[in-house]
Amino acid sequence: MRAARWLLIPLLVIPLGWVLFMGLGRDPAEIPSPLIGKPMPAFQLTTLDGDSLSSTDLAGRPAVINFWASWCIPACVDEHPVLMDAAARFAQEVQLVGILYDDTPQDALDFLVRYGDGGWPHIDDASGELALAFGVLGPPETFFVDADGIVRAKHYGPLTDESMARNLALIGVGP
Repeated sequence: MRAARWLLIPLLVIPLGWVLFMGLGRDPAEIPSPLIGKPMPAFQLTTLDGDSLSSTDLAGRPAVINFWASWCIPACVDEHPVLMDAAARFAQEVQLVGILYDDTPQDALDFLVRYGDGGWPHIDDASGELALAFGVLGPPETFFVDADGIVRAKHYGPLTDESMARNLALIGVGP
């Protein structure tokens, strides 16, 4: 009986160790979004300006949906110029929408004063339901939606000029 007990330990520890090793070593950027190829989650929320914005308001034009937070430093600060550049260069082709992730409207407004307000709407997702519907793990995360409302790509982490150009091309925006 004692020998069987020693045999049982490796049979339990090795598979458990393997599961933990594989799961904890996984990069969230490599986890594909189940939304790819599916319609963007429907929403109707209030912007920081007090206006209402819904998913139906975005219909007919490609959209970049960026989940961010003022406390997301340095990642959200690093990607902000990329978003500002895209808004300036492709304003006629794509809609940008910022969605606050676990943040306060005042802190978000302070961020925009400090780093620049590109003029696109920012939604207060106070309940976190929209982030949950998109499957957001944490900011920054960006979803690229085509003119038909279908999610074509997800980018986890701060956007770069290269990642922005690559993903905009997937939704028909850019040179």
